[in-house]
Amino acid sequence: MTCRHDDEASSSNPPPPLTASRIYIGNQAKEILATRDITGITKLVTNLCYGKETEQSSKLLYETFSKHFPNILVSKLLQIYSFGTDITPKIRSFSLYLLDSLLMDIDDLRGGLKKESLNDIKNHVSSCLLTQESSDEDFKLLSRIVSRVSVDVFIASKPWHELCSYIVSLDGNKKALLLFSELPTLLDEEFLMPLLENGFGLKIVNVLLMNQDYDEEEWCLGLEAGFSLILQLVNMNKKSLVWDLVYVIVKSVWEMVNVKRREIVVRKGFVRVAKKVRREALRFREHEYEVVSRLGLMIQRINGLGEVTMMMVTMIHEVLERYYMGGQVLNHGLLNQFL
Repeated sequence: MTCRHDDEASSSNPPPPLTASRIYIGNQAKEILATRDITGITKLVTNLCYGKETEQSSKLLYETFSKHFPNILVSKLLQIYSFGTDITPKIRSFSLYLLDSLLMDIDDLRGGLKKESLNDIKNHVSSCLLTQESSDEDFKLLSRIVSRVSVDVFIASKPWHELCSYIVSLDGNKKALLLFSELPTLLDEEFLMPLLENGFGLKIVNVLLMNQDYDEEEWCLGLEAGFSLILQLVNMNKKSLVWDLVYVIVKSVWEMVNVKRREIVVRKGFVRVAKKVRREALRFREHEYEVVSRLGLMIQRINGLGEVTMMMVTMIHEVLERYYMGGQVLNHGLLNQFL
């Protein structure tokens, strides 16, 4: 009886399929790594995207890549987007989604990308940016990916002329402002000066002062980009340009609140700025702290600001207090509530 019961129990719990074994997964990983094309990795991403019947083994294979070969996986996912012109837009977009999550894990768990992989990854990112079929959602993901990769690139003091040239070449304002806003405060003069010489600073000023008929999203991007440029200029010791831009921001906020009656747009803009401060505060030195603190105080003195907007500006000071004066942790949930 006991033997029969054991047989029934074992039949109700069959062994895992061969495709879930470590040996099979290891061999699959080696096959994909051994080839320079993207057929294998594209099939893997497709299975993950559509949840095919091989999903279990696909998840195990992807986990193997992300755990043991994260830098190679980054390159492969970038190649799906940049070179996979015959791949469906859904799969290409999903590769960016996976990549954004992977880069976040690499930063949190491994302290960044390997230096020996940076040139290859940087070149693939540049190729992705030049892809003409990028949707607005894809471009937002690409901007975040550029942000994560650029931290390691600039810390390693590697030039990225292609990225600078790409920002200069963009028509319109939104994509250029978004991409620049995502960059860390690590840019050197060699990267930043060509942008300024090609009128990028003037583009920000025109958007903030509404010299043309810009929409609300564009103004928010202009505010974030202007704030980002201030941080970059502080690092380069360009004091006159820093304070010129500070006063442009203050004037723009005053006009948005008291003339154009768009206080809710100002609120949305400062949610972005507060998040930017949260990301960059660890890199702040005394000069950045001083400028950000003074800008916040100048904004708080503007008549007509709503309660929520004042709360957003106060949060910026809370971030500074957290890192410089032992203050409380920023309430991220409250920030996200007003997006």
